[in-house]
Amino acid sequence: MKKLLNRIFPEKEGIIPFLYIANLIFPLFFLFQESQGKLLIGLLLMVAFVVAYRHAYWSSQHILAFVLVQLSIILVFGFMYDPLYIYMIFIPVYQIVRLPMQWMYVLCGLFTFFGIILIYQVVLSGEYYAILNLGPPLFGGSILPFMIKGSIKYKEMSENLRRTAEELEQKNREMTRLEESKKQMLADISHDLKTPITTIQGYSRALFEGVVSDEAQTERYLKYIYDKSIRVTSLIDELFMFSKLDSPDVPIQKDLKDICEFYRGVIVEHFDLFEEKKMELDIDIPDEKIMVRFDPKLLNRAISNLLQNTNKYNPERTEIYLRLNRTETSIFIEVGDKGVGIRDEIAQILFEPFVRGDKSRKNDGGSGLGLAITKKIIELHDGTIQVDTSPKIGKTNFIIELPIE
Repeated sequence: MKKLLNRIFPEKEGIIPFLYIANLIFPLFFLFQESQGKLLIGLLLMVAFVVAYRHAYWSSQHILAFVLVQLSIILVFGFMYDPLYIYMIFIPVYQIVRLPMQWMYVLCGLFTFFGIILIYQVVLSGEYYAILNLGPPLFGGSILPFMIKGSIKYKEMSENLRRTAEELEQKNREMTRLEESKKQMLADISHDLKTPITTIQGYSRALFEGVVSDEAQTERYLKYIYDKSIRVTSLIDELFMFSKLDSPDVPIQKDLKDICEFYRGVIVEHFDLFEEKKMELDIDIPDEKIMVRFDPKLLNRAISNLLQNTNKYNPERTEIYLRLNRTETSIFIEVGDKGVGIRDEIAQILFEPFVRGDKSRKNDGGSGLGLAITKKIIELHDGTIQVDTSPKIGKTNFIIELPIE
């Protein structure tokens, strides 16, 4: 039954068209009181009216033409049969409301003009009682559409105000969250910088004051100082990259390149890291060329961060699988492993600054910014990155999706 009704009127319109067209019952009742000749002509006009009414919903680009047809038929009934037939104006009122305002003025003005002519004819015929009955349809065709449109506009404005208030509230919450995130970031930066700098100060002071006399110990202290300086330099470099990517005018140089060959090249660059830990690489990259526009330097850094993390946080002999596949609209780059996995509560915040796969590992040499940088780089390419903690293969799977322009 529902499918049948949807063939008569569009499903999105619901019950409204049926409620309005139900008003035909009354003019049909009076039509059957007419003579046989007028009845046949009237029935043909009614059929044309219903067809025009139905197609006004189905062909929205021609709604004005179909409304004009309905208005013409109503006026024909009013002049040829009885003025009271203009009560049919209540049927297309909802369709008139859907028209632009200028056309509403024209249609309602025309209906008002011909309605006044009908009233004048009634006055001339001496049927003064009928003048009172012509008031409601004249109101329905002349003023009611503007009242309904005004009500709809008011409802839309109220809805827009409500939506705007919700968006502002959401933005306020987001700003509060960002402020808290910035405070936490500053605390984390100061903590991550303080530790190596304190170590450098301590060892360098010991060397400066001549506390250490043993040559081997001196070399060991110098090695500590060097390693910690590298740590500080690395952290500052990550912070610089993170802040640069956060800038709205960050430069990105996209070139049309073979993404398959590029991915293989990034893997080769990190092959020695995996070889040192005797990790097994399962690589599945198509042999065909897949040309995509991307920034080679930035995307290299994004994928390198994933490969380095996979190497760093998994034990020796872990099986790593690296995939690349495509659909009609996207490229999917996967970096997965069968290692220790990531807890779900960590996975939810993994791409935020200063979050590590293992929160207990605070002095592992990482800045906690790698994945945050990766996410920003992928977003600059209009792509997305997510982590699957329950993949079909292994324990963890990072999935990058890049659009094919």
